[in-house]
Amino acid sequence: MSFTLDLILADVPKENDEAWKYIEELREEYYEDKSGAHEKLIALHKVLTDKYPCLCSYEDDDPEMENSPWADGPMLNNFASKMGMLAILYSRADELFPFILEKALLLDITVADGQSEKIYRPGEPVVSKARPWWKLW
Repeated sequence: MSFTLDLILADVPKENDEAWKYIEELREEYYEDKSGAHEKLIALHKVLTDKYPCLCSYEDDDPEMENSPWADGPMLNNFASKMGMLAILYSRADELFPFILEKALLLDITVADGQSEKIYRPGEPVVSKARPWWKLW
């Protein structure tokens, strides 16, 4: 099972229900989109794979492949002209999500997390509800 993120290059509506409907429409277009990956998604891919190499960069018998956080590859095949998708191993999601979110927002890419139903837009503050480890309440 994997943790998936939608990477969106278009303006996403502010209202949550409307935003998720719009994202669903983009997903339908995404599956038919044969125009290739948008340059921003290619730039994000480079940043991500510089730190965490794509599964496709390993030989089939390379034991290091087991350390990859990605759930599928080649990752570039998951990027299109208006959006992309990332699949991360659930066991590595807490580690990778902040890095992906930071890099995507810097590139003006909206990140939609279907697991938490949160949408992170460029230019908006990222609000974390995580408590500091030292607070027990």
